[in-house]
Formats: sequence, structure tokens, C-alpha cells
Amino acid sequence: MVNPAISAIDFANQEDATRVLPQVPLIDSYRTGWKRLTFTHYCHPPHETVEHCLLQHSLVLADPKSCFQVERCLDGKFKHYVHGNGRVDVIPAFLNHWTNWDQEVEFSVITICPTLLNQTTQELMEREIELIPQCLVDDPVIQQLALALKTEIQTGCMSSRLYGESLGTALAARLVQNYAVSKPSLEFKANGFPQSQLGRVIDYMQANLAQDLSLLDLATLTNMSESHFSRSFKQSVGITPYQYLLQQRVERAKQLLKQQAISISDIALDCGFANQTHLAKVFRQMTGMTPKTYQKR
Repeated sequence: MVNPAISAIDFANQEDATRVLPQVPLIDSYRTGWKRLTFTHYCHPPHETVEHCLLQHSLVLADPKSCFQVERCLDGKFKHYVHGNGRVDVIPAFLNHWTNWDQEVEFSVITICPTLLNQTTQELMEREIELIPQCLVDDPVIQQLALALKTEIQTGCMSSRLYGESLGTALAARLVQNYAVSKPSLEFKANGFPQSQLGRVIDYMQANLAQDLSLLDLATLTNMSESHFSRSFKQSVGITPYQYLLQQRVERAKQLLKQQAISISDIALDCGFANQTHLAKVFRQMTGMTPKTYQKR
């Protein structure tokens, strides 16, 4: 239950986030279109936040090169510690807290909608997933997923919403597996999709290769949550939805390159790549040659 005297902050709203962290982030995901997930990276001067609670679960990752003193109060429990070296604080949604630091520091904040965690489990959710607040966690998996999100934003989100949201689903699974009060089963027990359902998803992806598909778009076709859809798709096809989408975009590019009537830059856009450079990078990763070399064979 949220105390009405405490500020409830929707960190997915950029203006609302400034009530907690007034400095403009160096990097942020607000324009990516990602659902149920935000990423922000700050270089923030000394600051003391108002007491608040977030509507989302949050992960605060100290920059790997940083080292600084932090005071944090979580639900009335005071902590004073040295932060840094990429360590992570896990702060559950709706938990009253405040924090302060006394020097300019770099850190990232990832917020994840509680709904995404609840949908990560295979159980019928009679209650929501509850996380245990933790400080100074050394979690290489979270660190790598956070770096992937940061890099995706820095490179212009060329990989599509599907990639970013898949990283969010992986983060949600990591939180449920390692930081939940109870550890519900994440084992997917079904045998993938029925053939007709798989065909519907494949047809939709093939028809929309040029579009910026989201994980939610695809999951909606099967009436599944994003996490269940991702696991079921991989069980049926053998690779993730994002890997399959890239594979099919490259196959479409091969067909168009053989025609030699369309410029490579236009082929890139027609196949859903951000630009010709993006096509060349992915094409070479998958085929071992550039689009131009393939076209001249």
C-alpha cells in the first residue's frame, strides 16, 4: 500500500523521473518505444532525493569505474556504504526510500514494470512477484544485459524494439530467479506452439519484415505474455524471435540483391534494417561476406 504522504513516481514518464533525479540523463530509452522497460544513464552531481516510491522495480548500477559513498533508506532501514565497480542495488516497486551521495557520480537506472515480472512465471498468479531489496549485488548477468541496453541506445536502436524488449524479458527472468521472495518455476512445460499458431506468427513476421516489430506485437498474436511467447517460440523454432527476424531479413535481402535492380541502401530499408551499414554488419555476421560481394557472385 502506497503511503499518500510519499511521492509515487512513474519512472517511465520522463518528466516524473526528474522529481527524483533532476539532472538530464546522458542516455535514455524514452524515445525507443520499448514497453514496460526504461534505461537511463546519468552523470549526476551530489544530490539527496525526496522520499519516494517508484511504480516500477528498479535496478541502480554504479559505473564500473566509479567509487562513492551512498546513504540509502529502504522502507525505514538506513544503510551507509561505498558503491561502485558495477555493483547493483535492487529496489522493489512501491518501496518507500530515499538516497543521497556527496560527489558527482555515474550510474544507470533500469526500471521494469511489475506486470512483466508477474508474466515471467508459469504459475497462475494469485499474487504478485515480490522482490527482496538488496544493495551492492555483484551480478554479471544483470551487468551484461544493462550494457547491451546501453549500447543499443548509443548506436541508435538499430536492432528494433524486439531486441530491446527481449533484453527486458531476460532481466525480468533474472530478477524472478534470483531476487524474488519465493522462487516460482520458470520451466516452460508446453511443447512449443501448435503448428497453426506458429504459422500465424511466422506469416506475420514475414509480412512485416520492414516494420519495427515489438515483442508485445508478436505475443498478442498467440494470447501469451511476452516471456511465455519467447520461450515457446524458441522451443518451436530453435532460436529466439529476434534471431529469427534477423535471419529472415537477411534471406529477403539475398533475394533482392540477386535482382540487382534495387540499390543496397533501399534494400536495407525494405528489409527492416536501420540503414545500409546495419545491413552490411548483420549480413556479414550471418553469411561471411558483404551484401556487395554477395551481389557480384
